[in-house]
This record gives sequence, structure tokens and C-alpha cells, in this order.
Amino acid sequence: MHLFAAPVSAGKKALEHETAYRLLAYAVQEVYGLPLPEIACDSRGKPFFPQRQEICFNLSHCRGLAVCGISAFPLGVDCESIRSLREGVLRRSFAPEEVLAVMESPQPDETFFRFWTLKEAFVKALGVGISYPLHTAVFALDGEDVTRHPQGWQFRQFRPDSGHVVSCCGASEDTLPEELHVVSF
Repeated sequence: MHLFAAPVSAGKKALEHETAYRLLAYAVQEVYGLPLPEIACDSRGKPFFPQRQEICFNLSHCRGLAVCGISAFPLGVDCESIRSLREGVLRRSFAPEEVLAVMESPQPDETFFRFWTLKEAFVKALGVGISYPLHTAVFALDGEDVTRHPQGWQFRQFRPDSGHVVSCCGASEDTLPEELHVVSF
């Protein structure tokens, strides 16, 4: 798996979306030496390359950042800007041990978004979105390491700056990226 990120002017939603697709074109050229293939969406809305189904990709964008993961295996990526956690989401979408970890953390907002991006990356890899019962995908963190996660998948997190968290989820047979490649457009 290869993971790319690009900073985006904060507060510009259309630019975040556009940057994510520019990042995809960059990643396809960088990794496969190809121009951006035609994109279609499956029945659940997940984009894919119909003429290049051997190339899997996933995109995410948030306030100030766009992310693209690309691989020969199914994957999911998510990025979030760290802001105040939403307690309703915490109670509804997190397992009891995750709620406790967030509430006992010296940085509860950051810990919340570390868990949230792991959950999002996982359901995006599955191709099901947040209709999945998120509280059943249980994670644990030990410092920078993800020490508990759903079986059959592997996870890694990055913090390209103090204000963002990026998580990636890859198939067990894939190789996770050691670094997040940051590019500017």
C-alpha cells in the first residue's frame, strides 16, 4: 500500500474534494506509471476503476487535508482534523473500553479521532460505510501502536501535523506504508 496526503486551504470543501482526486491521479502515475483511469461507483457508492480492477484505492478529506491510499489489495483510509469530540457519537459508536480509553486520556479529543479514523478506515475497506455497527469494531491503542483491531486486517496511523490524524486499513496480505508521503499542488 502507498499512502499520500496533500494539505488543503482550510474551510474549502470543494477544494478538499478536488485535491483528493488530484492526489489519486498523482498516486496512479507515481505507483503504476499510468494516467488516471475512468472511475465508476459500485452499488454502495464506493469508487473503483472498472478497466483497472487490479488497482484498489480509497480517498478521504477533511478540514485542511486530503488523503489517498492505493494498493493491489482492498484498503480504507480516513483523515480527520482534531477538534472537540462529540459525546453522542462516542457513546453510540464506541465499545465501552474505547469510551473509557477516550475519557481517561490526557488528550481525549485526539484519542477520540484516533479511534474514529480507525473505524472509518475499516468500514471503508469493507466497502460498507458507516451503516456497519461501529461499536463492534473494537480497537486499542498503546502509545502510537494499534494493539487491538478486527482480525484479518492491519492498521497504521500517521499524524502529518499536530492538527490531523490519518488511519489506513489494509488486507492482511498487504504491506502497510511506513510513511505518509506528503505532496503539495
